Parts: sequence; structure tokens; C-alpha cells
Amino acid sequence: MTTDEELRVAADALEESVLVVGVGEAGEAAARAVADRDVPATDDAATPDAVVYAVDGSAPDALDLPDVIEGVPVSVAIVTLPGRPASGERAFLGALADRVGTVVVAPKHGPDALADAVAVFVSIVRDSGFVNIDLADARTLLADVDRAALGIGTSEEGSPEAAVAVGFASLPAGIETDPASGVLVDLLGGPEMSVEDVSDAVTAVRGRVGPDAHVIWGGAVDPTLGDAVRVRLVVAGVGSSRVTAGDPCPRCGSPLSAYTLDSTATVSCDNCGFAGVSARLRD
Repeated sequence: MTTDEELRVAADALEESVLVVGVGEAGEAAARAVADRDVPATDDAATPDAVVYAVDGSAPDALDLPDVIEGVPVSVAIVTLPGRPASGERAFLGALADRVGTVVVAPKHGPDALADAVAVFVSIVRDSGFVNIDLADARTLLADVDRAALGIGTSEEGSPEAAVAVGFASLPAGIETDPASGVLVDLLGGPEMSVEDVSDAVTAVRGRVGPDAHVIWGGAVDPTLGDAVRVRLVVAGVGSSRVTAGDPCPRCGSPLSAYTLDSTATVSCDNCGFAGVSARLRD
């Protein structure tokens, strides 16, 4: 097991340090779990280059972020969401975004899922590869971005396009990627992986976001993957999914109904009359 001192030495060698701070019971457990892994992060840095908060969204003090350090170039809070965020959770994410540079939402829930998400984010911006993604790339992508989403996809057959499809499907429910301002794309593969594979992954990502989205990519060889490839995504500038039929009315809470007029889909509430919200029709 890599010790904290060895992690700090590794961070110093790269002349950058990532401080991980747990918030709430699950967040603190996640931070401890990250500290026990071979992740290039530290729990002891006076002037870090990045702070990653592992936030337990269910904790009553989840907005009381400890050890806030002014002027940190990258300040990220990572939160896991088990499903489509309800109105209260959306309000919490908005309030949390006022405390940090960017809120990164990840799927699933609990300390283990939160620890995995934190470890993956740190690994993306700190691990070395044949093309590196670093903290400067994270600063470029996350500048002035309130919310981002983390996704991971694997193709056992070695298809970068399939891995990207799985990665986008793994994003938390209710995340709207249409307005994404940029994507960090980190592709991992076995010894046979090539730059062409990374290019295929980037092309697949560009097909799922707007034409103006800034895509920054990196790649590394992981011999343990064999023939498989894995893509790790940080999609920046995401929004909450537009409401659809069956979602609760934001005014009274009754289920919304969908209507189509001149090929335009809208939703409205038959109970209170709330209307005029564009709908994203489910497949």
C-alpha cells in the first residue's frame, strides 16, 4: 500500500498537489478510503493546487465545507446521486455550487461509490499516460462551470465507440448533456491500444455534445485491461434534464402531462394549469 508520505512525494514530484477533504459521515469515509488507495492525492497540503471535497449530500452540514482555502485554482465538490435529482436535491446542488468552483455529480450512492468517484476524478487529472490530462486541463474545462458529471464506460471487445456509449449512459439520471461546454476524455486500454483508438473515442464523444464543446483528451496503457478499453469522462457545463410527462409539477407536485402542438412538445399540469415547459420526450 502506498503511504500518505509517498503520495505527497509523488505530488511534489509533479509540482502539484490535490487535497481531498471529506464532508459529512459518508464523505469522511470516502476520503479515508481514497487515502488508503494508490491515488496521487494527499490529506495534508497547506497550499494545494486543487481541493476535492467528497460531499455526503444527506448530511445536515453538507454545505459547511471545512478547510476552505482561498485562491485554489481548482475547487471541486463531488456528490453522488442515486437517481434523477428531486427539486430539493437540485436546490442543494445549486447552493453547493456557490461554495466551490464546480460541483461534479456521479452515479450511484454511498461511501464506496463516492470514494470511487473521487479516486477516478483525481486519477484522471493526475495519473501519467502517453498523453496526459492534468490540472491545467481541469482548470481550462471547469472555469466558470457550476456543474459537471462523471461517467465511466468499458467495452470488453475493445471498441472505443462502445465504451463512450456506455460512459454517457452511466451519467447520473436527469443530467442534460446538450448544453455541455466541454469534456475531459481519458481512455485506458491494454498494450495494443493506439492513439487511433483515442481518436475514435474523441470522435464518438463529439457526436454526443454540441459542436462548440471543448474536448480535451488523454490516454494511458493499463495492462490489466487486456483487450478491453475503458473511457472516463468529465462532462462540464451540464444541466438538469428538462421535465417530462410523469415528472412532478414544480408548482403543485401533481404528475405532468405531455401535449404536442405543431410538432412542439410541451408539458402541463392538469391539476393547477402550470404549462409552457419544453419537454424532452422519452424513447
